[in-house]
Amino acid sequence: MLLRPQIALLLTIIFIIFILYIEREQNKHISKAIWIPSLWLLYTGSKGLGYYLNLKTTIEAGSPPDRYFLIFLGIIAIIILLRRNFPLIEIIKRNQLFTIIILYMLISISWSQWPVISLKRWGREVIAFLMAGLLVSEQFPIKAFVSILRRVIYISLPFSILLIKYYPLYGREYNRWTGELMWIGVASQKNGLAMLCSLSAVFLIWSIWQNISILPSVKSKLIILIDIFMLLLAIYLMMGPRRTFTYSSTSFLSLLTGLITIILLKFSIHKAIDIKKKLLSIAIIIIILGTLMPFIGKIPLKTLPQILGRDSTLTGRTQIWTSLIRYAKRNIFLGYGFGGFWTTALRETIAANAHSGYLDTILELGVTGLFIFSFFLISIINKATKLIENEWSIFLFFVSIVFMYLVHNISETLMGNFISLPSAMILFISFLSNQAYLKIEK
Repeated sequence: MLLRPQIALLLTIIFIIFILYIEREQNKHISKAIWIPSLWLLYTGSKGLGYYLNLKTTIEAGSPPDRYFLIFLGIIAIIILLRRNFPLIEIIKRNQLFTIIILYMLISISWSQWPVISLKRWGREVIAFLMAGLLVSEQFPIKAFVSILRRVIYISLPFSILLIKYYPLYGREYNRWTGELMWIGVASQKNGLAMLCSLSAVFLIWSIWQNISILPSVKSKLIILIDIFMLLLAIYLMMGPRRTFTYSSTSFLSLLTGLITIILLKFSIHKAIDIKKKLLSIAIIIIILGTLMPFIGKIPLKTLPQILGRDSTLTGRTQIWTSLIRYAKRNIFLGYGFGGFWTTALRETIAANAHSGYLDTILELGVTGLFIFSFFLISIINKATKLIENEWSIFLFFVSIVFMYLVHNISETLMGNFISLPSAMILFISFLSNQAYLKIEK
């Protein structure tokens, strides 16, 4: 017999408070200020406040509650950074590629058809920078990152199952063409929840594997049991109502990519094999493939869609690409400006997005912007692989996340900004890698 929604909500909140307390006991050396980037990262993977308040918004108007919430987080972040005497110039120099991306976004607003709207969207990228700044200003930034990620997982997954089972108005959707039931949980759409689960699963597998290897030194064995439970919950949610791993094919491929990357890196470390050049070559191939696919309008591996239970159009993605390519070709080098392409009308007539992070980046920032973003991602892989000291290194996990990101962007839109959950994680990973890399150079 199912519980009443109110009772289920209460029990879920109690459970989350309990596991967050266990996590906090493991990381007492982490400052309370880390809750600010934790809330922000949690927000990047959610629907937004306007959705829960049942506000009907447009791309042009935005959502006032979400805007005020982000401004509030930004103000708090600035106050904390000022108290910590945050070395702004040093951080900017240390993260030059990110700085170039942000400045290029700002410059591109000058040719956007909606400059005021674009400027508001750019403001969200500034808040992303503040959150990354908070992270690296911690005494133990990498441990703080692990703590942040755990908090996001420990809150997002239980609340997702709660919304799906007891609050279907918020946790479920139905395909407007086929009527198919889709689980969205705390995310804004099906693939968003699946990617959250995919990222969570890879992190939890890495964490469980690491903790078991150093079991005698682990402060509380309960954290391992919690991670195992969360891993099972992530897999359950990722399989969706169909109970199949190919429910979200892109996220399933991303999960496989992350696990294979970790296994290859562990093997190479164990055998003392340097595979950095091969990894960089594979990353470049993925980027080229993801960029060309929308323009050629077909999948290079013809059997792949069938293996994943999809048709040759990747559930209509090739038709969406065909509709958008003519727009991309008009401003191929510079794009339509950051936040200057998508309008409510375009989304209603074509699709919610390009279903290709590479194409979406070209539409807004042109080939120039895509090149800068690609170089930024390759740079992370290059530095993170150099920082891997042993087979349990956090940088091993970092490299796997970047490859998951590259694969996911082939048929979903995450690239071109830093305000989605996966992109926000990439930003944090970049700042942490640059900080650690600077230390070994010295």
